Amino acid sequence: MEVLGAIADFQTPRRTRKGAAPRWLARVKECLHEEFRGRVRMRDLAAQAGVHPVHLARVFRRHERRTPGEYLQHRRVRAACGMLRERENSLAAIAADCGFADQSHFTRVFKKLSGTTPAEFRKTL
Repeated sequence: MEVLGAIADFQTPRRTRKGAAPRWLARVKECLHEEFRGRVRMRDLAAQAGVHPVHLARVFRRHERRTPGEYLQHRRVRAACGMLRERENSLAAIAADCGFADQSHFTRVFKKLSGTTPAEFRKTL
């Protein structure tokens, strides 16, 4: 449960000394939540938000304290945590369903963010 709490922390809204986040940032985050399983490109997010990709990256990092890519990884790992409860799902299938390149990529990212491998996490459930 501690791992899930640490992974879920990415959803905590952040405020900075520069003020409130622009409205388009909420749309970008919503897009990342909805499309995390597919290929998400910065230029596509920026086009939807109506801003330049570099500006999007800077503002996103300032308000979320992580890059859009890191945010996306957290979202994917969080989705995978829910799927790991179901033992009939193989790790490779979970990796593919959550948008990771392969099982190896899934394991590396999962361990980096949670401190444990997906297989070890599954055993503790």
